[in-house]
Amino acid sequence: MRWIFVLLVLANAFFAFWHLQVAPQTQGEKLSLSQAGVPTLVLLGEADPGLLEAPAAGLPPIEEPVAELIESACWLVSAFDGKKAADQAVEAIQFAQLQARLDAAEVEDRSDYWVHVGPFSSRERAMRVLQELRAKNIDSFLIGEGELKNGISLGFFSQKSSAERLVTRYRNIGYPVGVFEVKRYKTRYELYASGRVEKAELEALMKERGLKVDPAKKPKKSCI
Repeated sequence: MRWIFVLLVLANAFFAFWHLQVAPQTQGEKLSLSQAGVPTLVLLGEADPGLLEAPAAGLPPIEEPVAELIESACWLVSAFDGKKAADQAVEAIQFAQLQARLDAAEVEDRSDYWVHVGPFSSRERAMRVLQELRAKNIDSFLIGEGELKNGISLGFFSQKSSAERLVTRYRNIGYPVGVFEVKRYKTRYELYASGRVEKAELEALMKERGLKVDPAKKPKKSCI
């Protein structure tokens, strides 16, 4: 029993020595490492909450990608001479959930050219000249209305050069021969589209309908 008592006394003395000498030195080393900026392992429950929330020093913040937005614009998609093609284009624009506006306007088309004599002051005078020309085997007829009323028609042409050749041919028939331009008009349809869309997208939309276009960007007020 005495030896057991002695061993317990020695064990207590050794523990007291370790606690007073070795443990403080170990804690001091840990403190020195921490102050020197050397990372140490720390349990999550023992960590400073402020350190957990702060971003890592020296590392740039992570930026999430932002989708690039296409600016809303106004486009003159194309000008169509036929209503059917214009309607097909409007359907394509609206199917893409864009705003469409179709403007119709009368524009000059090709001209025709009327070779004539006169007009004369009265129908009676015009009839006498007509009889004279037919007597010379010149194909002609009386014009009964319009700007050339009571004139004599010698020919009607779609090409100006053809009309001018006939004038040269009949320059010696005894009456001045002239050329009257008959202007023709047609309806043209201009399609405007507005929204977040680029030129290439509009071209692709029209191509799906068999239409070839070359869109041009316009001021936004043109689509209002």
